[in-house]
Amino acid sequence: MAEITSALQERQDQPKEYPILWWTTWFGETLEEGRIINNCGLPYSCKFTLDRNWYNDSKIIIAHAPSFQFDFPYLDDVKSGRKALLLNTLEAPQEFQINSKWTDIFTHMWSYSFGTADFIESYFAAGRGRGTFIESILAKPMYTIQEKNAFRKDLAPIAWIVSNCRARNGRHHYVEQLLKYIKVDIYGKCMTNREWPVHPDGRAFDAQEVMGRYKFYLSIENNNCDDYVTEKIQRPYSVGVVPILDGPKDYSRFLATNHSSIRLDDFATSKQLALRILQLDRDDAAYMKYLDYKESSTPIESLLNPRLLETYDLPQGTWGPDGDGARCGICKMAHDMAEGTYQFNSSKIIGADRTCDFTKWASISQEAELIRRETQLYWWIIALVVLAVLTTAIGIIICYKSRRARRSLQVLRSNLTLSGRREKKMANDSTSTEDYQLLTSQAED
Repeated sequence: MAEITSALQERQDQPKEYPILWWTTWFGETLEEGRIINNCGLPYSCKFTLDRNWYNDSKIIIAHAPSFQFDFPYLDDVKSGRKALLLNTLEAPQEFQINSKWTDIFTHMWSYSFGTADFIESYFAAGRGRGTFIESILAKPMYTIQEKNAFRKDLAPIAWIVSNCRARNGRHHYVEQLLKYIKVDIYGKCMTNREWPVHPDGRAFDAQEVMGRYKFYLSIENNNCDDYVTEKIQRPYSVGVVPILDGPKDYSRFLATNHSSIRLDDFATSKQLALRILQLDRDDAAYMKYLDYKESSTPIESLLNPRLLETYDLPQGTWGPDGDGARCGICKMAHDMAEGTYQFNSSKIIGADRTCDFTKWASISQEAELIRRETQLYWWIIALVVLAVLTTAIGIIICYKSRRARRSLQVLRSNLTLSGRREKKMANDSTSTEDYQLLTSQAED
């Protein structure tokens, strides 16, 4: 009896564990099955499961967006507030997810979006130390500028590692145009023009070793959505390569400094970008300014971008915008709902994400034609300006000559008029003399 009482007491002393049900797998994998959330500093823990037998005990149901088939049959439990239906995705939204009829059934969002997600998981670990975003930013360059210049004998100034051959935003169209003006070494599965390098012992280079030898790296996201920034920026930062960025309109929370990267959007055409890269490739001092934060002894509080620090340099024990932080927030919500302390808004919906530009580079293939038209327009403007100047000059000359001609005509008319008046006067005087002589002769008679 004492043993039974002791066992019951021991069980009661153990932290309570709350189940959280995954309604779907994660890209077909069961990575979340059995995951224990117990590193949050909370007096309880949570356990993820894909076993639907736990449905009644689970207050939170999670669906992975790319794996969800719109097959959740218990909407009354959601509308009544008995369950929270959480949409999870680290991918940019698919076009069907923009449809509000699809998103309206969910009550909460777990994603990369700082603007709309209830639980934020960006692609980067918060805090300081091994594996964090800040550690990658502060890491020393893999090669010196002198070594990179030596590599330039065989390598292009820009590298790109790509596996998604037809990104929805059409980034491949931009790169095709860029290749007309500058060399880009492309590795991976798409548009490949360079073999993946290997060490003398036959070992393949890892991705960091590949890009570390270059001066620039194309960090072009496959979608242009608010806050959608992936490891494409962390990798070049970690090896001391300047990233050439394209993604969300606002990159401020992800930039090491305001002078640590190059934006595609800062250039009207790919030709202008290429000219800038070639200029930096020839000017070591100008290039190294983009990496000056790597060699600085200034404390990071004054060195790095304030928005970056505000987002990722969080005190130890604080939940950050990463996987651990998101799961801790979800676990707390599961506890609060189970204990009846969560203020559930049954009318809350996550809504549709309207921030994505799905066809940003779809028309970039017309860039050459646009440049030709701009050049034609430029010369037409010059021709019109020259024509306007000539027309004005001719008009002034004609006007000047016309004025002189009018004056000459006026003088001529005046002279003719005076001459006529003299002749008339003389004619009048002659007539008067004749009349006088006539009258005189008559008087004598």
